[in-house]
Amino acid sequence: MAPRHSGDRGGGGNDGGMRTRIVSALLFGTVIGLLLSIGSLKMSKMQREAAAAINAAREQAAKTETSLKAELDKAGATETATAELKRQLSQVEDQLRKAEADRDAARREAGAAKASSSKAAQAAEELAKRKDEAERLKGEVAEWRDKAKAVSGGKSGEERHEPLLPSRERDELDPELAAFLRKVAVNNEVFAAMSNANYASPGGMLDTWMEGVQRAGVKNAIVIALDSVTRQNAESKGIPAHEIHVEIPKAQAGNGDNHAVSAMKFRVLRKFLRLGYSVFLSDVDIVVLQNPFKFLKRDSDIEGMTDGFDNATAYGYNDVLDDASMGWARYAHSMRVFVFNSGLFYIRSTPAAMDLLNRVVEVVENTGGWDQAIFNEAIYFPSSPQHEDVHVKRRVLDYLNFMNSKVRWAQCPHCTSENIAAGQVVTDQ
Repeated sequence: MAPRHSGDRGGGGNDGGMRTRIVSALLFGTVIGLLLSIGSLKMSKMQREAAAAINAAREQAAKTETSLKAELDKAGATETATAELKRQLSQVEDQLRKAEADRDAARREAGAAKASSSKAAQAAEELAKRKDEAERLKGEVAEWRDKAKAVSGGKSGEERHEPLLPSRERDELDPELAAFLRKVAVNNEVFAAMSNANYASPGGMLDTWMEGVQRAGVKNAIVIALDSVTRQNAESKGIPAHEIHVEIPKAQAGNGDNHAVSAMKFRVLRKFLRLGYSVFLSDVDIVVLQNPFKFLKRDSDIEGMTDGFDNATAYGYNDVLDDASMGWARYAHSMRVFVFNSGLFYIRSTPAAMDLLNRVVEVVENTGGWDQAIFNEAIYFPSSPQHEDVHVKRRVLDYLNFMNSKVRWAQCPHCTSENIAAGQVVTDQ
Protein backbone atom coordinates (compact mmCIF):
# COMPACT_ATOMS: atom_id res chain seq x y z
CA MET A 1 0.00 0.00 0.00
CA ALA A 2 1.41 3.41 -1.03
CA PRO A 3 2.03 5.86 1.84
CA ARG A 4 -0.21 8.89 2.15
CA HIS A 5 1.32 12.38 1.97
CA SER A 6 0.20 15.48 3.82
CA GLY A 7 0.36 17.40 0.52
CA ASP A 8 -2.64 15.47 -0.77
CA ARG A 9 -4.85 16.50 2.14
CA GLY A 10 -3.70 20.18 2.15
CA GLY A 11 -4.15 20.60 -1.59
CA GLY A 12 -7.72 19.33 -1.44
CA GLY A 13 -8.66 21.80 1.43
CA ASN A 14 -7.32 24.88 -0.39
CA ASP A 15 -9.39 24.07 -3.46
CA GLY A 16 -12.64 23.92 -1.41
CA GLY A 17 -11.95 27.20 0.51
CA MET A 18 -11.17 29.06 -2.67
CA ARG A 19 -14.42 28.02 -4.31
CA THR A 20 -16.40 29.07 -1.22
CA ARG A 21 -14.90 32.57 -1.23
CA ILE A 22 -15.62 33.04 -4.92
CA VAL A 23 -19.24 31.99 -4.49
CA SER A 24 -19.61 34.34 -1.48
CA ALA A 25 -18.23 37.28 -3.43
CA LEU A 26 -20.62 36.70 -6.31
CA LEU A 27 -23.54 36.47 -3.92
CA PHE A 28 -22.36 39.60 -2.21
CA GLY A 29 -22.26 41.50 -5.50
CA THR A 30 -25.67 40.31 -6.42
CA VAL A 31 -27.10 41.38 -3.09
CA ILE A 32 -25.52 44.78 -3.43
CA GLY A 33 -26.99 45.21 -6.93
CA LEU A 34 -30.44 44.35 -5.62
CA LEU A 35 -30.17 46.77 -2.76
CA LEU A 36 -29.07 49.53 -5.11
CA SER A 37 -32.01 48.85 -7.34
CA ILE A 38 -34.39 48.90 -4.40
CA GLY A 39 -32.73 52.01 -2.96
CA SER A 40 -33.13 53.93 -6.23
CA LEU A 41 -36.87 53.44 -6.03
CA LYS A 42 -37.12 54.85 -2.53
CA MET A 43 -35.02 57.95 -2.27
CA SER A 44 -32.22 59.68 -4.04
CA LYS A 45 -30.27 60.42 -0.85
CA MET A 46 -30.22 56.97 -0.13
CA GLN A 47 -29.16 56.48 -3.73
CA ARG A 48 -26.24 58.75 -3.20
CA GLU A 49 -25.34 57.00 -0.04
CA ALA A 50 -25.92 53.73 -1.70
CA ALA A 51 -23.88 54.85 -4.68
CA ALA A 52 -21.04 55.70 -2.41
CA ALA A 53 -21.45 52.40 -0.68
CA ILE A 54 -21.65 50.66 -4.03
CA ASN A 55 -18.51 52.35 -5.19
CA ALA A 56 -16.83 51.32 -2.02
CA ALA A 57 -18.22 47.83 -2.46
CA ARG A 58 -17.08 47.75 -6.03
CA GLU A 59 -13.63 48.79 -5.02
CA GLN A 60 -13.71 46.16 -2.37
CA ALA A 61 -15.07 43.64 -4.87
CA ALA A 62 -12.29 44.58 -7.30
CA LYS A 63 -9.75 44.08 -4.59
CA THR A 64 -11.40 40.86 -3.63
CA GLU A 65 -11.46 39.75 -7.26
CA THR A 66 -7.75 40.55 -7.60
CA SER A 67 -7.08 38.65 -4.41
CA LEU A 68 -9.25 35.80 -5.62
CA LYS A 69 -7.43 35.66 -8.92
CA ALA A 70 -4.14 35.55 -7.05
CA GLU A 71 -5.56 32.82 -4.89
CA LEU A 72 -6.76 31.00 -8.00
CA ASP A 73 -3.35 31.33 -9.62
CA LYS A 74 -1.80 30.06 -6.44
CA ALA A 75 -4.32 27.25 -6.31
CA GLY A 76 -3.52 26.36 -9.90
CA ALA A 77 0.17 26.28 -9.12
CA THR A 78 -0.61 24.09 -6.11
CA GLU A 79 -2.66 21.72 -8.27
CA THR A 80 0.24 21.53 -10.74
CA ALA A 81 2.64 20.83 -7.91
CA THR A 82 0.24 18.25 -6.51
CA ALA A 83 -0.06 16.56 -9.89
CA GLU A 84 3.74 16.50 -10.14
CA LEU A 85 3.98 15.06 -6.68
CA LYS A 86 1.40 12.45 -7.59
CA ARG A 87 3.36 11.58 -10.72
CA GLN A 88 6.56 11.30 -8.72
CA LEU A 89 4.74 9.25 -6.12
CA SER A 90 3.49 6.92 -8.82
CA GLN A 91 7.06 6.51 -10.08
CA VAL A 92 8.29 5.83 -6.55
CA GLU A 93 5.51 3.28 -6.07
CA ASP A 94 6.47 1.64 -9.37
CA GLN A 95 10.10 1.58 -8.26
CA LEU A 96 9.04 0.16 -4.89
CA ARG A 97 7.01 -2.57 -6.56
CA LYS A 98 9.96 -3.37 -8.82
CA ALA A 99 12.30 -3.38 -5.83
CA GLU A 100 9.94 -5.71 -3.99
CA ALA A 101 9.74 -7.94 -7.06
CA ASP A 102 13.54 -7.93 -7.30
CA ARG A 103 13.74 -8.70 -3.60
CA ASP A 104 11.34 -11.64 -3.98
CA ALA A 105 13.31 -12.88 -6.98
CA ALA A 106 16.53 -12.51 -5.01
CA ARG A 107 14.99 -14.47 -2.15
CA ARG A 108 13.93 -17.22 -4.54
CA GLU A 109 17.38 -17.26 -6.09
CA ALA A 110 18.93 -17.31 -2.63
CA GLY A 111 16.67 -20.24 -1.69
CA ALA A 112 17.60 -22.06 -4.87
CA ALA A 113 21.25 -21.28 -4.25
CA LYS A 114 20.92 -22.56 -0.71
CA ALA A 115 19.26 -25.73 -1.96
CA SER A 116 21.93 -26.05 -4.61
CA SER A 117 24.57 -25.39 -2.00
CA SER A 118 23.03 -28.10 0.15
CA LYS A 119 23.09 -30.50 -2.78
CA ALA A 120 26.65 -29.46 -3.52
CA ALA A 121 27.55 -30.08 0.10
CA GLN A 122 25.90 -33.51 -0.06
CA ALA A 123 27.71 -34.27 -3.31
CA ALA A 124 30.99 -33.13 -1.77
CA GLU A 125 30.33 -35.32 1.27
CA GLU A 126 29.53 -38.30 -0.97
CA LEU A 127 32.66 -37.63 -3.01
CA ALA A 128 34.71 -37.50 0.17
CA LYS A 129 33.23 -40.84 1.25
CA ARG A 130 34.05 -42.35 -2.11
CA LYS A 131 37.58 -40.99 -1.92
CA ASP A 132 37.93 -42.53 1.54
CA GLU A 133 36.59 -45.84 0.21
CA ALA A 134 38.98 -45.66 -2.74
CA GLU A 135 41.87 -45.02 -0.37
CA ARG A 136 40.76 -47.94 1.79
CA LEU A 137 40.56 -50.26 -1.22
CA LYS A 138 43.90 -48.93 -2.44
CA GLY A 139 45.35 -49.79 0.95
CA GLU A 140 43.86 -53.29 0.78
CA VAL A 141 45.30 -53.79 -2.71
CA ALA A 142 48.71 -52.65 -1.49
CA GLU A 143 48.41 -54.98 1.50
CA TRP A 144 47.57 -57.95 -0.71
CA ARG A 145 50.42 -57.04 -3.05
CA ASP A 146 52.77 -56.97 -0.09
CA LYS A 147 51.47 -60.38 0.97
CA ALA A 148 51.98 -61.70 -2.55
CA LYS A 149 55.51 -60.31 -2.58
CA ALA A 150 56.21 -61.90 0.77
CA VAL A 151 55.06 -65.27 -0.56
CA SER A 152 56.79 -65.03 -3.94
CA GLY A 153 59.95 -63.19 -2.95
CA GLY A 154 58.70 -59.81 -4.11
CA LYS A 155 58.41 -60.88 -7.75
CA SER A 156 55.58 -60.89 -10.27
CA GLY A 157 55.02 -62.01 -13.85
CA GLU A 158 58.07 -63.59 -15.50
CA GLU A 159 60.21 -62.52 -12.56
CA ARG A 160 58.45 -65.23 -10.54
CA HIS A 161 60.36 -67.79 -12.59
CA GLU A 162 63.81 -66.22 -12.18
CA PRO A 163 65.96 -67.89 -9.49
CA LEU A 164 66.70 -66.09 -6.27
CA LEU A 165 70.41 -65.87 -5.50
CA PRO A 166 72.30 -66.22 -2.22
CA SER A 167 73.07 -62.98 -0.43
CA ARG A 168 74.19 -61.73 2.95
CA GLU A 169 70.63 -60.71 3.73
CA ARG A 170 69.32 -64.19 2.89
CA ASP A 171 72.08 -65.84 4.90
CA GLU A 172 70.65 -64.18 8.01
CA LEU A 173 67.47 -66.26 7.65
CA ASP A 174 69.44 -69.41 8.57
CA PRO A 175 73.15 -68.65 9.10
CA GLU A 176 74.17 -72.24 9.90
CA LEU A 177 72.54 -73.77 6.79
CA ALA A 178 73.77 -70.87 4.64
CA ALA A 179 77.36 -71.45 5.76
CA PHE A 180 77.03 -75.18 4.99
CA LEU A 181 75.61 -74.57 1.50
CA ARG A 182 78.27 -72.02 0.59
CA LYS A 183 80.86 -74.77 1.09
CA VAL A 184 79.18 -77.61 -0.82
CA ALA A 185 76.94 -76.03 -3.51
CA VAL A 186 78.05 -75.83 -7.14
CA ASN A 187 76.47 -72.94 -9.07
CA ASN A 188 74.07 -72.56 -6.13
CA GLU A 189 72.78 -76.12 -6.63
CA VAL A 190 72.94 -79.30 -4.55
CA PHE A 191 71.93 -82.94 -5.10
CA ALA A 192 70.30 -84.01 -1.85
CA ALA A 193 68.75 -87.02 -0.18
CA MET A 194 66.82 -86.75 3.07
CA SER A 195 67.05 -89.65 5.51
CA ASN A 196 66.67 -90.70 9.10
CA ALA A 197 68.29 -93.53 11.01
CA ASN A 198 65.89 -96.12 9.58
CA TYR A 199 67.72 -95.94 6.22
CA ALA A 200 71.17 -95.09 7.54
CA SER A 201 72.19 -98.47 8.87
CA PRO A 202 75.26 -100.09 7.25
CA GLY A 203 74.35 -101.60 3.87
CA GLY A 204 70.99 -99.79 3.86
CA MET A 205 69.45 -97.68 1.09
CA LEU A 206 71.31 -94.53 2.13
CA ASP A 207 74.62 -96.34 1.66
CA THR A 208 73.52 -97.45 -1.82
CA TRP A 209 72.57 -93.89 -2.70
CA MET A 210 75.88 -92.46 -1.48
CA GLU A 211 77.86 -95.06 -3.38
CA GLY A 212 75.98 -94.15 -6.55
CA VAL A 213 76.59 -90.40 -6.36
CA GLN A 214 80.26 -90.94 -5.58
CA ARG A 215 80.60 -93.34 -8.49
CA ALA A 216 78.83 -90.84 -10.84
CA GLY A 217 81.13 -88.05 -9.71
CA VAL A 218 78.41 -85.78 -8.28
CA LYS A 219 80.52 -83.22 -6.40
CA ASN A 220 77.65 -81.31 -4.78
CA ALA A 221 75.81 -84.29 -3.26
CA ILE A 222 74.65 -83.86 0.34
CA VAL A 223 72.57 -85.69 2.92
CA ILE A 224 69.83 -83.91 4.84
CA ALA A 225 70.03 -85.80 8.12
CA LEU A 226 66.99 -85.90 10.36
CA ASP A 227 69.06 -87.15 13.29
CA SER A 228 72.67 -87.32 14.44
CA VAL A 229 73.05 -91.03 13.54
CA THR A 230 72.29 -90.31 9.89
CA ARG A 231 74.63 -87.29 9.83
CA GLN A 232 77.49 -89.27 11.32
CA ASN A 233 76.95 -92.15 8.88
CA ALA A 234 76.97 -89.80 5.86
CA GLU A 235 80.06 -87.94 7.02
CA SER A 236 81.84 -91.25 7.62
CA LYS A 237 81.31 -92.08 3.94
CA GLY A 238 82.66 -88.72 2.80
CA ILE A 239 79.30 -87.15 1.99
CA PRO A 240 78.60 -83.70 3.53
CA ALA A 241 75.56 -83.76 5.79
CA HIS A 242 73.49 -81.12 7.51
CA GLU A 243 71.34 -82.08 10.46
CA ILE A 244 67.81 -80.66 10.56
CA HIS A 245 65.16 -81.51 13.12
CA VAL A 246 61.58 -81.41 11.85
CA GLU A 247 58.54 -82.72 13.66
CA ILE A 248 56.16 -85.01 11.80
CA PRO A 249 52.82 -83.16 11.41
CA LYS A 250 49.91 -84.69 13.34
CA ALA A 251 48.01 -85.12 10.06
CA GLN A 252 50.82 -87.40 8.79
CA ALA A 253 51.41 -89.32 12.01
CA GLY A 254 49.25 -92.29 10.99
CA ASN A 255 50.61 -92.67 7.44
CA GLY A 256 53.59 -94.85 8.30
CA ASP A 257 57.17 -93.78 8.80
CA ASN A 258 58.14 -93.82 5.12
CA HIS A 259 55.32 -91.55 3.92
CA ALA A 260 55.53 -89.34 7.01
CA VAL A 261 59.23 -88.65 6.41
CA SER A 262 58.59 -88.07 2.71
CA ALA A 263 55.92 -85.48 3.53
CA MET A 264 58.42 -83.52 5.62
CA LYS A 265 60.75 -82.85 2.68
CA PHE A 266 58.65 -79.98 1.29
CA ARG A 267 59.03 -78.00 4.50
CA VAL A 268 62.77 -78.68 4.50
CA LEU A 269 63.10 -77.63 0.85
CA ARG A 270 61.74 -74.18 1.67
CA LYS A 271 64.74 -73.59 3.92
CA PHE A 272 67.07 -74.12 0.94
CA LEU A 273 65.12 -72.15 -1.64
CA ARG A 274 64.69 -69.05 0.49
CA LEU A 275 68.48 -68.87 0.88
CA GLY A 276 68.83 -68.82 -2.92
CA TYR A 277 69.83 -72.47 -3.55
CA SER A 278 68.18 -74.84 -6.01
CA VAL A 279 67.85 -78.51 -5.02
CA PHE A 280 67.79 -81.75 -7.01
CA LEU A 281 65.97 -83.83 -4.39
CA SER A 282 66.24 -87.61 -4.44
CA ASP A 283 64.74 -90.38 -2.36
CA VAL A 284 67.31 -92.78 -0.95
CA ASP A 285 66.02 -95.64 -3.13
CA ILE A 286 67.34 -93.90 -6.28
CA VAL A 287 70.37 -95.44 -7.96
CA VAL A 288 72.54 -92.76 -9.56
CA LEU A 289 74.49 -93.78 -12.65
CA GLN A 290 75.46 -90.38 -14.13
CA ASN A 291 75.60 -86.80 -12.96
CA PRO A 292 71.97 -85.67 -13.31
CA PHE A 293 72.71 -81.92 -13.54
CA LYS A 294 74.07 -82.13 -17.07
CA PHE A 295 70.63 -83.22 -18.34
CA LEU A 296 68.69 -80.29 -16.92
CA LYS A 297 67.26 -77.52 -19.11
CA ARG A 298 66.81 -75.04 -16.22
CA ASP A 299 63.94 -73.32 -18.02
CA SER A 300 61.26 -74.33 -15.54
CA ASP A 301 60.51 -74.11 -11.84
CA ILE A 302 60.17 -77.90 -11.65
CA GLU A 303 61.89 -80.63 -13.68
CA GLY A 304 60.89 -84.08 -12.52
CA MET A 305 60.94 -87.78 -13.18
CA THR A 306 57.64 -89.10 -14.52
CA ASP A 307 55.65 -92.13 -13.47
CA GLY A 308 54.89 -92.62 -17.16
CA PHE A 309 56.47 -95.52 -19.06
CA ASP A 310 56.22 -94.43 -22.71
CA ASN A 311 55.89 -91.24 -24.74
CA ALA A 312 52.13 -90.99 -24.25
CA THR A 313 51.99 -91.65 -20.54
CA ALA A 314 55.14 -89.67 -19.76
CA TYR A 315 54.47 -86.60 -21.91
CA GLY A 316 50.70 -86.59 -22.34
CA TYR A 317 48.00 -87.82 -24.68
CA ASN A 318 44.43 -87.16 -25.76
CA ASP A 319 42.11 -89.60 -24.03
CA VAL A 320 38.66 -89.99 -25.66
CA LEU A 321 35.58 -91.25 -23.85
CA ASP A 322 32.98 -92.79 -26.19
CA ASP A 323 29.41 -92.50 -24.89
CA ALA A 324 27.01 -93.74 -27.61
CA SER A 325 23.98 -92.50 -25.66
CA MET A 326 25.03 -88.91 -26.43
CA GLY A 327 24.48 -89.30 -30.19
CA TRP A 328 26.60 -86.93 -32.26
CA ALA A 329 28.20 -85.65 -29.04
CA ARG A 330 29.30 -89.15 -28.01
CA TYR A 331 33.04 -88.34 -27.90
CA ALA A 332 34.43 -86.49 -24.88
CA HIS A 333 38.11 -85.60 -24.94
CA SER A 334 40.42 -85.27 -21.96
CA MET A 335 44.12 -84.59 -21.66
CA ARG A 336 46.02 -87.22 -19.74
CA VAL A 337 49.57 -87.31 -18.41
CA PHE A 338 51.13 -89.45 -15.73
CA VAL A 339 52.22 -87.60 -12.62
CA PHE A 340 55.63 -86.47 -11.47
CA ASN A 341 57.34 -88.88 -9.12
CA SER A 342 57.99 -86.89 -5.96
CA GLY A 343 60.96 -89.17 -5.26
CA LEU A 344 63.16 -87.38 -7.80
CA PHE A 345 62.78 -83.79 -9.00
CA TYR A 346 64.78 -80.62 -9.46
CA ILE A 347 63.28 -77.45 -7.98
CA ARG A 348 64.75 -74.03 -8.71
CA SER A 349 64.99 -71.27 -6.14
CA THR A 350 62.27 -69.19 -7.81
CA PRO A 351 59.38 -67.30 -6.22
CA ALA A 352 56.94 -69.52 -8.14
CA ALA A 353 58.58 -72.64 -6.72
CA MET A 354 58.26 -71.13 -3.24
CA ASP A 355 54.55 -70.64 -3.90
CA LEU A 356 54.32 -74.31 -4.84
CA LEU A 357 56.08 -75.48 -1.69
CA ASN A 358 53.91 -73.24 0.48
CA ARG A 359 50.79 -74.77 -1.06
CA VAL A 360 52.02 -78.36 -0.68
CA VAL A 361 53.13 -77.84 2.91
CA GLU A 362 49.79 -76.29 3.83
CA VAL A 363 47.79 -79.19 2.37
CA VAL A 364 50.12 -82.01 3.43
CA GLU A 365 50.30 -80.85 7.04
CA ASN A 366 46.56 -80.28 7.40
CA THR A 367 44.86 -83.05 5.42
CA GLY A 368 47.02 -86.12 5.89
CA GLY A 369 46.89 -86.98 2.18
CA TRP A 370 49.61 -88.67 0.14
CA ASP A 371 52.32 -86.12 -0.48
CA GLN A 372 52.94 -87.17 -4.11
CA ALA A 373 49.27 -86.72 -5.03
CA ILE A 374 49.13 -83.33 -3.30
CA PHE A 375 52.37 -82.30 -5.00
CA ASN A 376 50.97 -83.07 -8.47
CA GLU A 377 47.58 -81.52 -7.84
CA ALA A 378 49.29 -78.25 -6.94
CA ILE A 379 51.35 -78.45 -10.14
CA TYR A 380 48.75 -79.56 -12.67
CA PHE A 381 45.27 -78.50 -11.58
CA PRO A 382 44.11 -75.22 -13.17
CA SER A 383 42.47 -72.40 -11.26
CA SER A 384 38.79 -73.09 -10.60
CA PRO A 385 36.12 -72.43 -7.96
CA GLN A 386 37.75 -75.24 -5.95
CA HIS A 387 41.42 -74.60 -6.64
CA GLU A 388 43.84 -71.74 -7.14
CA ASP A 389 46.73 -72.50 -9.48
CA VAL A 390 50.20 -71.50 -8.26
CA HIS A 391 51.34 -71.11 -11.89
CA VAL A 392 54.63 -72.96 -11.90
CA LYS A 393 56.53 -73.84 -15.06
CA ARG A 394 57.13 -77.58 -15.30
CA ARG A 395 59.23 -79.94 -17.42
CA VAL A 396 59.13 -83.74 -17.57
CA LEU A 397 62.57 -85.32 -17.58
CA ASP A 398 63.38 -87.87 -20.29
CA TYR A 399 61.87 -91.08 -18.96
CA LEU A 400 64.60 -93.16 -20.66
CA ASN A 401 67.32 -91.23 -18.85
CA PHE A 402 65.46 -90.95 -15.56
CA MET A 403 63.87 -94.40 -15.30
CA ASN A 404 61.10 -95.24 -12.91
CA SER A 405 60.76 -98.84 -11.73
CA LYS A 406 58.11 -99.69 -14.33
CA VAL A 407 60.36 -98.61 -17.20
CA ARG A 408 63.32 -100.43 -15.67
CA TRP A 409 61.63 -103.74 -14.90
CA ALA A 410 58.72 -103.85 -17.36
CA GLN A 411 60.20 -102.14 -20.40
CA CYS A 412 63.80 -103.17 -19.97
CA PRO A 413 63.81 -106.39 -17.92
CA HIS A 414 66.98 -107.72 -19.54
CA CYS A 415 69.02 -104.52 -19.30
CA THR A 416 72.26 -104.82 -17.38
CA SER A 417 73.75 -102.18 -15.15
CA GLU A 418 76.40 -101.52 -17.80
CA ASN A 419 74.06 -100.75 -20.71
CA ILE A 420 71.72 -98.83 -18.44
CA ALA A 421 74.63 -96.70 -17.28
CA ALA A 422 75.55 -96.05 -20.91
CA GLY A 423 72.25 -94.32 -21.59
CA GLN A 424 70.41 -93.76 -18.35
CA VAL A 425 71.16 -91.29 -15.60
CA VAL A 426 69.27 -92.80 -12.71
CA THR A 427 66.88 -95.60 -12.03
CA ASP A 428 64.23 -96.01 -9.36
CA GLN A 429 64.81 -99.40 -7.72
